[in-house]
Amino acid sequence: MSSFDLSHLPEPLLEFAANGRHIDVRFGLMDYGPVDFSTERTKEIRLGVVGSSQTVGKLGDWLRRCEGGIPAKNSRQPNLFPAFPGSTILGPFRCSFDVGTRHVRILSQSVISRIVSERDDDTAVSLAVEAFTNEVKDLAEQDQPPQVVICALPVEIIERVSNMRSQPSDDDQEELPADESEPEDVPVVDREIENFRGALKAATLALRVPIQIVWPTTYDNDAVVKRKLAEFSTRKVQDEATRAWNFFCALYYKSGGTPWRMVRDQREYSATFMGVSFFEGLDGTSLQTSSAQLFDERGEGLILKGGPGLKDKTDRQPYLSALDAFNLTRTALQSYKKEHGNYPARLVVHKTSRFHPEEREGFQRAIEQSEIEIADFIWMPRRSPVRLFRNSVYPPLRGTAMRLDDAQTILYTRGSVDFFRTYPGLYVPNPLVLHAQRRDTPDWNLLLKETLALTKMNWNGTQFDGALPITLKAARQVGDILKYVPDGTTPDPRYRFYM
Repeated sequence: MSSFDLSHLPEPLLEFAANGRHIDVRFGLMDYGPVDFSTERTKEIRLGVVGSSQTVGKLGDWLRRCEGGIPAKNSRQPNLFPAFPGSTILGPFRCSFDVGTRHVRILSQSVISRIVSERDDDTAVSLAVEAFTNEVKDLAEQDQPPQVVICALPVEIIERVSNMRSQPSDDDQEELPADESEPEDVPVVDREIENFRGALKAATLALRVPIQIVWPTTYDNDAVVKRKLAEFSTRKVQDEATRAWNFFCALYYKSGGTPWRMVRDQREYSATFMGVSFFEGLDGTSLQTSSAQLFDERGEGLILKGGPGLKDKTDRQPYLSALDAFNLTRTALQSYKKEHGNYPARLVVHKTSRFHPEEREGFQRAIEQSEIEIADFIWMPRRSPVRLFRNSVYPPLRGTAMRLDDAQTILYTRGSVDFFRTYPGLYVPNPLVLHAQRRDTPDWNLLLKETLALTKMNWNGTQFDGALPITLKAARQVGDILKYVPDGTTPDPRYRFYM
């Protein structure tokens, strides 16, 4: 009979202002403020808004309402649904969010009508992207441009173009079932004609002002968006306080702020974490293209577009040639050095498909040229063949781990959470499987602890029990945008433009 090593990792702490520590994002922000908070200067975040007269007006009303705070949802789990304390200097972000009158742009009714009445789907999407991009460009070219532009989509434009996409995004502030955000290394494919969100984000990359797309259902409890496809008819919106938490957290990060970061033990080597993924071209038939998502402990994210992917003849999984793996990794590490002044002491690479021998050769050569001596290659497939069951009505605790052998460990990143006093998911959670194909770090627990901490580095949400580490969570968002970036164009590498 086999025996397994079963353990439970405590919830990783996050760091906030004044070295404050907390396991929970929202309570940490309320107690200490964002990690980059300084008493020496008051931070004001300049917001721009583009939308119809109706969406701009109602969004403005909600922003003013948020200044005074949003009460908590009536719940038996107060730690899961805390009130939003407000968006002023006294709030959790210790700054103000200001919309100046010269930073507001109204789309005319004639422009909206032209988009809505356009019969060709491709043309309708192009017109909508063009309309918003023109206004964002106008704002970005001002002497003192906004730091983030909110694109407040009118219902009629959403129903015309956004309902065609295959996957809801974090911009919509929807509640996603836990398993919907499972890792996939298969190509990101639009089942419909265009992806308005990806095309708009790609079109505004060069303007160097991040955008935040928002639907009326975020700020208007009476708003109704009819879904084009029956399979999406179950859209569910989070409670209002949670929507406010997530919305302002995303704005803070996109404006250049750092809400929180991982706690780093000074005795450990400096590390950076790279996810490698693939996405498919717009025509759906072109070769897959690779991308790298590089994140450090401070939460700085760098995005790079790599070379074309190949397909393994045996399992049809995409992989990189040795040369492309080398170039992608080398470029990522050089970008890291440009940002930090030195290479990291240790590199951890995450993939959702097995590391092909050619890939490993390229990754290792780039690591050696960068004189990095410690590296870990971790393969995390989409589904775990092993599940654990707890002797209770709830699933295993988040942080539960079981060593299968020297090279494999399963880890529950979704599960029951003591701090919430419940399991906050909708479905039976599926644990991650960590296959170590190169492991220079002798302590498995360090790899597990880091993976669990990386699930909390998603600045689009403030509930900390994310299913995926940010290295893989970002993959879909990045691919949905990079496929609209023309070949030969170097896109902005900062993650805040892709989330």
